[in-house]
Amino acid sequence: MTRERLRSRKRGKDRPTRRRFLGGLGGIGLASLAGRASATIGSVPDSPPGDDGQFGAPDELEAFVDDVLARRIGNVTPGASVAIVEGDTPLLTKGYGEADVDTGVPVTADETPFRVGSVGKLVTYTAVMQGVERGVVELDEDVNTYLEDSAVTVPETYDAPVTLRHLGTHTAGFESALDPEVVTDRDALVPLGRLLAAHQPSRVRPPGETVGYSNYGAALAGHIVAEVHDTTFEEYVQSELFEPLEMGHSTFAQPVPDGHPGDLAAGHTRDGETFTTTDEVFINMRPAGAMSATANDMAAFMSAHLGAGAVGDTRILNADTARTMHDRHHVRHPAVTNWRYGFHEYGDPDGDLIGHSGATIDFTSQLVLAPGHDVGIFVTYNSNSSQPPGAVVDEIIAEYDLQPSPTTVPPTPGDQERAKRVAGEYSVTNLPQSGPLQVVELLARVSIEPAGNGRLLTETLDGDARQWIETKPYVYREDGGHDVLAFEVADGDVETMYLSSEPAGSYEPVPFHERQLVTGSVLGTALTGFGLSLGGWGAVEGWRRWTDRTTDSENDTEGTG
Repeated sequence: MTRERLRSRKRGKDRPTRRRFLGGLGGIGLASLAGRASATIGSVPDSPPGDDGQFGAPDELEAFVDDVLARRIGNVTPGASVAIVEGDTPLLTKGYGEADVDTGVPVTADETPFRVGSVGKLVTYTAVMQGVERGVVELDEDVNTYLEDSAVTVPETYDAPVTLRHLGTHTAGFESALDPEVVTDRDALVPLGRLLAAHQPSRVRPPGETVGYSNYGAALAGHIVAEVHDTTFEEYVQSELFEPLEMGHSTFAQPVPDGHPGDLAAGHTRDGETFTTTDEVFINMRPAGAMSATANDMAAFMSAHLGAGAVGDTRILNADTARTMHDRHHVRHPAVTNWRYGFHEYGDPDGDLIGHSGATIDFTSQLVLAPGHDVGIFVTYNSNSSQPPGAVVDEIIAEYDLQPSPTTVPPTPGDQERAKRVAGEYSVTNLPQSGPLQVVELLARVSIEPAGNGRLLTETLDGDARQWIETKPYVYREDGGHDVLAFEVADGDVETMYLSSEPAGSYEPVPFHERQLVTGSVLGTALTGFGLSLGGWGAVEGWRRWTDRTTDSENDTEGTG
């Protein structure tokens, strides 16, 4: 068992680590499972005799995943759905637990759609690549070229324009905001173009320089898809992606239309030792995170990407286009995980894994592809858990050797002067630096101090402490883990820090007078006023109070689009 897994088990059940919390933003026991035996429904397709592939016999894979989920259903989440594919073959698609604790309806892999959050961005950017393939858009053209008939215009704040390549790598330079315009009233849902025109964030960085995860950027990419094809985004993905791949239970529509196939899983929050259902919320920036899908549907989508754009006789991208999408499009730092188009690299920087996480108010998801092994894994929960689905994916990856094992770094002393130079406090670029949600940025800060022999110790406000060993100047590997920490230093000063496990942004040094030791009282006030606990994203009621205000302002929005 890795140190990371041990560490996650030792923490309090309801307290998320900073890494898992941020991952969700992209980025929200056995006895219990036994009581829900009838609610564990799925399918394990037969494999050809003698062909056990990467995972061995299908029943062995199912038994392993059953055991991993048994520790979580009824404890971490009331329900989950899993899809594992090898090439175009679904090895396991299975539902676990309850879709709705009030009704006791079980999760099924083929009939229970979950809200997959930002995992849906992969569909959005696949749609962009279809447009590239057809010649109706180019990755490096000014996006304003495609917005002539739209209410949206990206201002010329910098000499370089924003392009679709920037949108697909989150390097457009828009000011960060967590809220993809979540509303509690379906009457507050407005046309996408009108919404993007009314809620455009400022351009705060030159494009192409720094990753700053942007829901707005993803929604703008989806809007461009709709504009160049003279349709709505929802209609486009329905006809060009969902129907060809027979993803019949998938939709970006908000709300999910009456009569749509399947029965959407309810969202849940933890209430002491039990789960309670929550009121439905809606995502206005639909291409950024409004997708609902079953595990079976996500199996088809993963197989299409593993198959260089095709599943069987169905092709959604030409092979060259699919390879282009999977190539690197932005390098944060050569030693850490970087960005493909829409996908980010996952896990060990040398592991060749790509994927995306997703979180809405009450759902969490994780999708990972291992192209070298021809494997795809998708796990989704109907809760925004303190132990999100990425932990399940990581156990599967470790059990089946889908990435290199953590290497033991030789105990050669690092440079103590470099360790002192990088010591300090760091703020992540993909979180709000001002406004009510600034509290989340404060919670996510990382403190670094020398730990002797040139090693580093990192700590966060939630108590996540790790040691790092220098492997080359200003590059450090987690002691016993896969993570990598890297620094850009110029003239003796740190300019940027990168953390491999958090590809959604980079870190910048915090001036001494703004560090948490000084701002502790400010943090406490913000936590109280905003209704957030150290769980951050998991404080649903605080978040809903924020979205209620968003709803009120949305009702006053005017425009066309």
